[in-house]
Amino acid sequence: MPNLNKQRKAAGKLIEFGMVRHTADELIHRDHRGGPDRQLVFQGQGKILLALSQIDGLSQKELATRLNLTVQSTAEFVNKLVKKQLVTKEKSTADRRKTIIRLTDLGRQTVANETAQVPDFLKGLTDAELDQFTAILTKINASLYDEINTANPTRFDKFQQTVANHLRDWFL
Repeated sequence: MPNLNKQRKAAGKLIEFGMVRHTADELIHRDHRGGPDRQLVFQGQGKILLALSQIDGLSQKELATRLNLTVQSTAEFVNKLVKKQLVTKEKSTADRRKTIIRLTDLGRQTVANETAQVPDFLKGLTDAELDQFTAILTKINASLYDEINTANPTRFDKFQQTVANHLRDWFL
């Protein structure tokens, strides 16, 4: 049985990491005001870009369903992406009630750039440390997947597929 004090220390370091990472990300955002948003791909707007990079030409409703977002949030994110010229909106020729979202060339390039980024804090680790860190995160993620599956198997299947689709081409 693992030592409770070591577990608490690790939990504290995880909380500290989250806080430090959040602050570092905020600073990066401020330093890149005129350029593309940092960490765009892993947040709301970025999830849409990733989904479209997998299957371009989805309706707003399909995006919302695929990403487990509300239709209203999806519409808001899409409108912001249109303003940034990363996606376009057009009426479906098959069903005029549907709005089809497509990546622009700039949107494709943004996804490619964002997914190629390696966080600076990982660059200070050796290959052996990266292997250890990856193994630990894999074990933690497996435990969290089990918790999600136990709590809501339907959502788990959808969530696991979404994660697999988004990360498959870039990181796995």
